[in-house]
Amino acid sequence: MINYRILCLLILTALISACSTQPTGPITPPPTSVGAISKWETSGRVGIRTPKDAVSGNFNWQKDPTTFALNIVGPFGQGATKLDKSQDGVVTLAYDDTVITGNDPAILLQQELGWEFPVEQVSYWIRGLADPRSAARITKDTDSKLPSKIEQDGWLVTYNSFTTIDGLSLPQKMQVSNPPFKVNLIINQWTIQ
Repeated sequence: MINYRILCLLILTALISACSTQPTGPITPPPTSVGAISKWETSGRVGIRTPKDAVSGNFNWQKDPTTFALNIVGPFGQGATKLDKSQDGVVTLAYDDTVITGNDPAILLQQELGWEFPVEQVSYWIRGLADPRSAARITKDTDSKLPSKIEQDGWLVTYNSFTTIDGLSLPQKMQVSNPPFKVNLIINQWTIQ
């Protein structure tokens, strides 16, 4: 009877230790600068104001060098809007019972929903960076040396707070505006690579 108990204890110990082994694949080190972030995911709250509408809800945005998936869901799961860019560059906008494809996410949002939202630029601004493809005026906080404002392509990006993720300062609360359009983001979670 004791040998049976010892055998069961050994098997249980082996099973538990097998579940806690380290992964054997390569481990990607965290990026050393905000500009070195090649892949990220963020989620939080969003508020969008247009001349004809005001929308609020939750968002989740996954981005890598060639693709992205941006999902916005209204209160209580109502009014989902999905914007995706595939490996081959096709952009898909899905909302209500409508699915539209194109090449430019900002044009699809403007034509279909009346939203001005420069998706390509915001993918930089959400990390506290100016889009390197056009001129920008950056105002930095005198104490933290982090950006407090970025003015670019007719848009004003205002940063209200930052959080530290893997040793890097990333925006936590920000506003992107080009009157009469305004987008407020409160970022609750960052995952970076």
